[in-house]
Amino acid sequence: MIARVIKAMLAVWEREMHEYISNLHVNAMRLAVEPLLFIFIFGMGLGKRVVIGDVNYLYFLAPGILFMVAVNNSYMTISMRLMIARDWDKTLITALSAPIKPFEIVLGYVFAGVTQALAACAIFIVLMNYFLGIPFGSVSLIVLLIIATAAFFSSLGVAISMVLDNPHHLMVVTSLVVMPMSFFCGIFIPVTDLPNWVQPVIEAIPLTVAVQAARAIALSTGNPYLWQNLAYIIAFTIAVFLIGLHLFKKKVIT
Repeated sequence: MIARVIKAMLAVWEREMHEYISNLHVNAMRLAVEPLLFIFIFGMGLGKRVVIGDVNYLYFLAPGILFMVAVNNSYMTISMRLMIARDWDKTLITALSAPIKPFEIVLGYVFAGVTQALAACAIFIVLMNYFLGIPFGSVSLIVLLIIATAAFFSSLGVAISMVLDNPHHLMVVTSLVVMPMSFFCGIFIPVTDLPNWVQPVIEAIPLTVAVQAARAIALSTGNPYLWQNLAYIIAFTIAVFLIGLHLFKKKVIT
């Protein structure tokens, strides 16, 4: 049973990764240029005028941008790919005609989102460490956080793409929901600098938890609640995955 699920999931994953690799020249530009723009403009430009305690702002910013990369390469990729597969190339219908279950299809897409996020984050870490000497501490712990966060946003991409029918609406949701997370979840400024009334809401978002945990690892400031933070993100991921699966069945099958 488990072997069959893994085989079916990998079939979906392989198809999505083939599409990803086929457009690697475009993806590579986006992977390298977009995060570097934030690093150079905010970290090396504006960062010279910003003080975050006694921490170099570039060192403060890098772990946050790392998780922005994870979000962009999981949520954005999976939500758009699923919408295309459902409405344009009809590959979801083809997949469902094969002996494969909705759970396995959704799991394959989430796995593809996590893989692409890991590849993008690996490139970012290497570039930051090699050219700017920015440390990231225990990379193995950060990888666990990236996997959990990418799985959460891939699952969110599944859920949102099943609710919306128009790619323009997807862009609106991205602009009004996902994009603000990048600015308010502690990536550019500490959450404590935000108004008191909004801090509990922001701190409850899994991206905030991931960024703060990764920053503690990178800056070696210590995080006694690291494993609780990871469990918190995983719990949210499972919940959103199940919601996405339910919406997938409702939208594609019925």
